[in-house]
Amino acid sequence: MSPPSQTTVLFARGILARLALWPALQIAVHNSWGGPESAEKQRWLAGVLVDEFEAYVPQGDEPFTSSASKSMGPTAHGTPPDVYYVEEMLLQIMSDEFEVTLEDNSASDVAKDVIKLWNDVCATRDGLVKDWESQAERIKGKAPQVQEGAGSGSDWEDVDDSGTDDGEGESNEGGEGQEVVPRLLDHSRSPPREEPEVDEEGFMTVRRKGRR
Repeated sequence: MSPPSQTTVLFARGILARLALWPALQIAVHNSWGGPESAEKQRWLAGVLVDEFEAYVPQGDEPFTSSASKSMGPTAHGTPPDVYYVEEMLLQIMSDEFEVTLEDNSASDVAKDVIKLWNDVCATRDGLVKDWESQAERIKGKAPQVQEGAGSGSDWEDVDDSGTDDGEGESNEGGEGQEVVPRLLDHSRSPPREEPEVDEEGFMTVRRKGRR
């Protein structure tokens, strides 16, 4: 089996970093909405995205080595996936694998970044990859926090996963089994309910069913 090309390796690194910066996905993984294998599903999603583009790696691209970037040959025949295709894929996977329906535009933002990343790595530019990897490293171990109407650049709580968040505005008065999630997420595991209570920060309390 031949090793992956320089372009594929760089693209995969960028995809992994960009998904780590997607709060909607990180909330789903953090809360295990995809089951106990939620983290594995995130890596699987990265692999799916890389596979969709791998057939369009520029011809003449060399197998991955530790050498610096180089000039590329002509592009492969055909047209790689576009923004709309990637966005629909992301929405479908979030629905199928995490039972989450996104009501914000973050899937579109991620899709646009995926296309920008692809264009950059095909031109042997790695600045975007390094930038995302740096951002992903800074938020590693922190719990995601998304404000209503926020896109892919939402803030993250400055707390460790294992820690306790004492922030105001997150109430758990309803008892065990409640979670505070952003309004931009409609978690389809939540049972039919009355009109949710929304606090002044735009968060609502959602009761979830037991695990499958």
